[in-house]
Amino acid sequence: MANSAFRGLSSVSPLTLPIQPLSKHLSTIEVWGFGLSGLLLWLGPGPAMNAELGPQAMLVWIPAALIGLLLNLQVKALGEHLPNMSGGTPNYTTHLLKKHPLLARYGAIGYFLGWVSVPSMNAIILTELVAANLDRLGLTTPMLPLEILFTAIPFVVALSGTRALGILHLCVVIPAFGFICLFCVQGSGWLSFAPSSPSLLPESWGSFSLVGWAKWFFLAVYASYGCETAASFIADSHEAKRSLRGLTYAATLLPIVYLGGSWLLMRLATDPALGSSTFLQLVAVAEPFWGNVAPLVISFLFASGCLLSSATAVAISPRVLYQLASDRYLAPLFTI
Repeated sequence: MANSAFRGLSSVSPLTLPIQPLSKHLSTIEVWGFGLSGLLLWLGPGPAMNAELGPQAMLVWIPAALIGLLLNLQVKALGEHLPNMSGGTPNYTTHLLKKHPLLARYGAIGYFLGWVSVPSMNAIILTELVAANLDRLGLTTPMLPLEILFTAIPFVVALSGTRALGILHLCVVIPAFGFICLFCVQGSGWLSFAPSSPSLLPESWGSFSLVGWAKWFFLAVYASYGCETAASFIADSHEAKRSLRGLTYAATLLPIVYLGGSWLLMRLATDPALGSSTFLQLVAVAEPFWGNVAPLVISFLFASGCLLSSATAVAISPRVLYQLASDRYLAPLFTI
């Protein structure tokens, strides 16, 4: 039977492969779960940028967050007109640039490569998190095996099926999203009103560097523009219009996380000994209002953010390729 099926497929010309539409099996809440994970991308560049730029990091995050907010609303409008298009932003871009196919293909593949890099980067970050905790116990961390393991986990989970991935993703994203919102809101309240607060505004804003600003803005856009991930799954949703509301919610919450969280880092993670360590900076921010449980909660939040964004990347990437092939920007092989 397998041999006959293979012979049947091999007899079909690669240029005439039938395009199978995606099945609409994701619920609205599952699509929203994929969309909310984009807000956790801030955990990557936020602390590293704070370590290098200090207060000047806000000059990067303010325009990046504003453009990310507008992008979400624009993508939502495009999704309402193209409810059966998979892949989200890159494939909407190719639709808008029909008259410029080379530019359209270049932009879409560039977006695709940005997401492809996420699992490997997160594997390195997670390994550093494990190393930071084991070092406190005087234990040696096997770096390379852990990096391979953390890279493979999202692919193993994703290969179990989109529905299974969506449900598992939702179970993790809800507490992670709740903690990061609590971190930003409670931290801002403590910074504004607590007697021991170092004050809301910094004593000095530092000196502006165009090179530093351009470098970090280039990195920041990967996070702030990545909050429209719900659009990639609209073609899989059996309630496209309701699922698109997730983009509005993400746009509303984006300034709270990206600007609020960055402001907290600017005021509370000022010790040069913290370096560019994401874990140490976030713990330094959270300890004044979360106390001794801060390292535990930050570890969960940090690990969840990395794994969720990696799983989202693994789920988005084939949808981008599928739609590009369906629109004849890539070989028909990717429609299978």
